[in-house]
Amino acid sequence: MPNDPKTAVFSVAQINEYIKYLIEDSPVLDSVYVVGEISNLTAYHTSGHMYFSLKDESGVLRAVMFKSSAMRLKFRPENGMRVIVHGRVTVYAPSGQ
Repeated sequence: MPNDPKTAVFSVAQINEYIKYLIEDSPVLDSVYVVGEISNLTAYHTSGHMYFSLKDESGVLRAVMFKSSAMRLKFRPENGMRVIVHGRVTVYAPSGQ
């Protein structure tokens, strides 16, 4: 990162990497429980990953559950289901999500 952020011009990739760094460096976001409603659920059978959003009255979080965790579920997630999830907050830098 350039020395003077007030006059520097950053690339999109640099900003995304910096946001990822800030979020992943936070001990509060390393292990969180979040309550919300599942929406936009997409399960990729070839990879085994599940992509979805968690929403409430005021906001939306995009989420992914990787195959290793999805295989241990004792229920089948569905859109509209209210859940409490456990995970960590991070950013996928290439897309800023």
